[in-house]
Amino acid sequence: MKLAEVLSKERIIINLSGNDKYDILEKLVDVAKTSERVKDPKDLLHKVIEREKLKSTGIGGGIGVPHATTSGVTDVVACLGVSTHGLEFAAIDSKPVYLVFLIATKGLLDNVYLGLLSRIARLFSNEDFKQQIINSNSTEEIMRLIINKEKE
Repeated sequence: MKLAEVLSKERIIINLSGNDKYDILEKLVDVAKTSERVKDPKDLLHKVIEREKLKSTGIGGGIGVPHATTSGVTDVVACLGVSTHGLEFAAIDSKPVYLVFLIATKGLLDNVYLGLLSRIARLFSNEDFKQQIINSNSTEEIMRLIINKEKE
């Protein structure tokens, strides 16, 4: 599954900021609930926070991938928050996070989540590409960059 298949310009936040990572998660869920696939945003937020309390989803390299499996969604939903200044997210490398991908799946879709996580890791291992996304001025530009990168 391609990232562009579950992410849309309407679910991208530019200049994401927050008091802490839980505030950031709440902002991402607020954007996620604009999707018709999200039926219970309160449950989604609860599940994402519970997952984050188990272990930080800050995977290093400036990326966070909070995620949840919940009956509060009807299908896979993704959101992206972009920060130019970096966010404290308790990442495994102890560095700031600049890109936060929220992924929600219904039921046991571990293979879907793992596939998306793998794709995100591959796409954003390219530092130049990552910087293009971080420095983008519009959600349309971010989607265009992701779509074009996934065609490579």
